[in-house]
Amino acid sequence: MKAVLAITILVGGSFMVADLVQAQPAQRSGEQIVKKQCIKCHGGGVNGAPKIDDRAAWAPRMRQGLQVTVASAIKGHGKMPARGGMADLTDTELRAAILYMFYPGAALNASSAVAAPPADPHRKVADGIEVFLGVAPADARGVYHINLSLRDAASQAQIRDAVVEVRVANALGGATKKLQAKTFNGGPAYVNDFRMEGTQPYTITAQIRRSGAVQSTEVSFEFRP
Repeated sequence: MKAVLAITILVGGSFMVADLVQAQPAQRSGEQIVKKQCIKCHGGGVNGAPKIDDRAAWAPRMRQGLQVTVASAIKGHGKMPARGGMADLTDTELRAAILYMFYPGAALNASSAVAAPPADPHRKVADGIEVFLGVAPADARGVYHINLSLRDAASQAQIRDAVVEVRVANALGGATKKLQAKTFNGGPAYVNDFRMEGTQPYTITAQIRRSGAVQSTEVSFEFRP
């Protein structure tokens, strides 16, 4: 009798597990989310929202990397509410929606967005440090602000106590300067100005030494004025 009872409980539990699995909502694709919600503003550029497939408008927002853009959308930005007004939107689905709006032609769904995000030329990871490069004109005479934002790749904590030295050079010469720790766009960054003139591409090479580290970490970016 006990054996029969045990089998009954086991079978009943199996049906319960099956029901729970079937009850889990399927992940929505980026296209589905955009056509249901995001298109309301991003379709016509309401309140300055970057339009779908306008990569020139999306590029400045993606400059610090896809992860930063997703984090901003999670919290809400400007007149856009948190998670685009869809409280049940998962981080993965939100990521897929952003990628779809950036490049609908890729027809990415949520799973492929995680597996193969587009390469970001302004982001590098080395020795457990996530490095984001920002370059902006300082004046009309060929001087540019260069700023580096640093995060711990594992914890995503901002790195505030590093020593950063940068060399900006091309075939015609270059300059090496130490970057100053400052607050930039509301977060910690390392900043200095460099002259970059002409049309020759420049290599921006950073030497980063974290507090307590024995050796420096080197990362390089390419930039054309």
